[in-house]
Amino acid sequence: ITKMTEDDKISKTMSINVGSVTVSRESNVTIAPEALFGRHCGVLGATGGGKSWTLARLIEEVHNIQGKAILFDATGEFSGLPFISTHLSMGKKNEDFETEVTFPYKLFLEEDLFALFTPSIQSQAPKLREAIKSLKLIQALGNTAAPKGLNIENGKNIKKAGELRGVYYNTLRTYEKQINDPYCDFDINNLARQIAYECVNPTPYGNDKSDNWGGENKNDLNYCASLILRIEQRISAPELSCIFTDSTPTLVEEIDKFLADPTASVLRVSMKNLSFQYNARELIANAIGRHLLSEARRDKFKEMPVVCMLDEAHQFLEKTVGTEGSSVYLDAFGLIAKEGRKYGLTCVFATQRPRDIPEDVLSQLGTLIVHRLTNDRDRNVVERACGDIDKSAAAFLPMLDQGEALIVGTDFPIPVPLKIKTPSTGPNSMGPQSQKFWGKKKEQPVQQDNTAPKTGTEG
Repeated sequence: ITKMTEDDKISKTMSINVGSVTVSRESNVTIAPEALFGRHCGVLGATGGGKSWTLARLIEEVHNIQGKAILFDATGEFSGLPFISTHLSMGKKNEDFETEVTFPYKLFLEEDLFALFTPSIQSQAPKLREAIKSLKLIQALGNTAAPKGLNIENGKNIKKAGELRGVYYNTLRTYEKQINDPYCDFDINNLARQIAYECVNPTPYGNDKSDNWGGENKNDLNYCASLILRIEQRISAPELSCIFTDSTPTLVEEIDKFLADPTASVLRVSMKNLSFQYNARELIANAIGRHLLSEARRDKFKEMPVVCMLDEAHQFLEKTVGTEGSSVYLDAFGLIAKEGRKYGLTCVFATQRPRDIPEDVLSQLGTLIVHRLTNDRDRNVVERACGDIDKSAAAFLPMLDQGEALIVGTDFPIPVPLKIKTPSTGPNSMGPQSQKFWGKKKEQPVQQDNTAPKTGTEG
């Protein structure tokens, strides 16, 4: 008889109650968190199959075992769950208990800004790139006096027309590390003006050997006018205020507080009011995922594993946003699926469109909870992703009732049909209520007509 260690006791007592076997409702199915989340998990199902309720159940169970989970709530339907410790909102908050947070653009990569500002490849993108270098140089200089010959206007912008090129490029080489940092550590409010200052002739007219830049290039400035206007408009757009407003708290600060709080189990990030315009929603979600993976690589989750739950995951996985030459591949959560496990960061991907989840990401999911799927392409994707589900089992997927699911995975020798246990409080995922609101005549205001009808018998 071997002595049971504390870790053994925890692994035997800590389990997640997901539901009961369909044919035997009194038989509860409990799964160790390592088996359910340890190799990532997918919650798949068509609209109305119970996917959101299953996700709510998993959130409640994480709370019950005092785990750590970060929920990305794409639609705001999980705002009413009482077992969520902290509610954050990207963009304007909907509820009093939510905290409005920002995600500063300085945590964006340069390619994110390119996708946001969509410069044209030939004329605008090179000027935008040079302008970012100039502003990074100002940031790198900080309080250090600028070298003689480097014309910095009011500490905000570098003027180039007629100035010495050599001084500028020598200073760039001095601060090469800061300039080549892919993150956007500069004052973006000066970006539009700096682009205008980049529109100069390479040398004075008729003097190709001069070490000076020439005068203003009006053609380049005309080509860049639309980009300058676009940048000014998007920096001040209310839809993007959570990126460009210099205010606190930031999402990163709140995540750090959540991770440091031993009493907090579930952090919810509402993306309901995060705009679909300008690809803002996708770019911010990808940047958040990239930040979490960066923290994981620094072993921040090694002793406190974190489950990242992504609702409507098909919106944020392995897509390309932006325009040709200014696009971003949304790979952050895909990378978490491929390498996050060894760092203690795992994912739950919930989606009604499995066909939009890349197969290389689906293949990383050790557990799948599959609700009703009626689309042939969705079922085929699930079959290819999971070798444990055969044609006969997949044939039952369109016939599953609401709240029923098949659970398959590396820790399950055969697919297990489940009735998911109803969470104590469900999400607000109710569809259109036609019976409640249709068929009721509403009182119409009576319009007063002060014109007397003509009867033909006047007088």
